Amino acid sequence: MTPPPSDAPPPDPSRADPAMADPMLRVLRERHPEVDVVVLPQPAPVPAAAELTLPQREALATTLERSLDDLLARVADPAPAETVRGSRWHTDEWGLTWYECTAVVGPLPEGGNIALLRATGHALVGLGWQARPVPGDRPRLVGRRRGGLDAAATVRPDSLVLTLRTAKVRAAQEVAS
Repeated sequence: MTPPPSDAPPPDPSRADPAMADPMLRVLRERHPEVDVVVLPQPAPVPAAAELTLPQREALATTLERSLDDLLARVADPAPAETVRGSRWHTDEWGLTWYECTAVVGPLPEGGNIALLRATGHALVGLGWQARPVPGDRPRLVGRRRGGLDAAATVRPDSLVLTLRTAKVRAAQEVAS
């Protein structure tokens, strides 16, 4: 049986074979059909990120520190143990920066770290975050909040590590006047 006639144009050979779209590779393919040509993907482009001035970046860091304060106030009431805090800006290979603040709550009594992890999950949800547990070799959870804020809580044998970080941003080029 003969297939019915079709009004569709014939398939474009360059779509089926990316090597046919490149003039040099097309000639290679035509002259040497026995050679397999592999076209690798191009490097990933630099991710898009908001451009913030120095005062805006400082305000973002202050907001994140306040979020960590609010979270600690909810999970550490009454204060179960010593809390060691740290924070800093990070920069990746594309020049994008993000702010990260960390709190290590501990040492905790046996089983206190898991109870504090549960309290952290409930506190994040109560503060408007979307939080969920992460499967793996140790109990932990992650959270997201509008504006690109990320949270993570990881259990250590006798403590809990809380980490909040901003979305990646690009520092605006300030022009000296």
